[in-house]
Amino acid sequence: MKKGILFSIAIIIFFGSLVSAHAETPLNGKDIQHFMNAMKPLQKLGEKYNIDEDDNMPMEQGDMNSFSPMTSSLEKIRTHEAFDEFKSIIFDAGFSSVEQWANVGDRIMRAFMSLKMTSEITPEIRQQIQKSLAEIKKSDYLSPEVKQQLITSMNHSLALGKNMSPDDKADIDTVKPYLAKLERHFEETE
Repeated sequence: MKKGILFSIAIIIFFGSLVSAHAETPLNGKDIQHFMNAMKPLQKLGEKYNIDEDDNMPMEQGDMNSFSPMTSSLEKIRTHEAFDEFKSIIFDAGFSSVEQWANVGDRIMRAFMSLKMTSEITPEIRQQIQKSLAEIKKSDYLSPEVKQQLITSMNHSLALGKNMSPDDKADIDTVKPYLAKLERHFEETE
């Protein structure tokens, strides 16, 4: 039973990170290309200055609805000695500002994760989530408040794609044709 609850919490964390509220200019292919143009040079910059992502650029904690890894990275590197080189890479990649890079990158990452997660939600996983919901409802280990929060979050996870904002849907639709290319870029920069 505890495995089911842990599985459910992991699903909630991943899906919770996919929800965002923004009314912005839609992403386009040029934005995605600029983002990919910056990936390898940024990786080399990180290696040059021994910037350890785990220590210096941690993932955000707290509200997963505001998942913004590029904005977090930007805030960390602003005070780093490599910032001028960082800016140069961002401008050379085609962005007009580091803030634009962070915003576009965050949106691409949310859309990318959404596409990957929705493609991995098989009927079997949906059944596991349903089973976990039943286990959570019966659990004596969880407070009523935690139970309600988990149940609400899991129901939102099951409804992923149905309650998506038009902006998120547009970002996902724009990123979808670039999914394989982005995956290759991510693999090359690991």
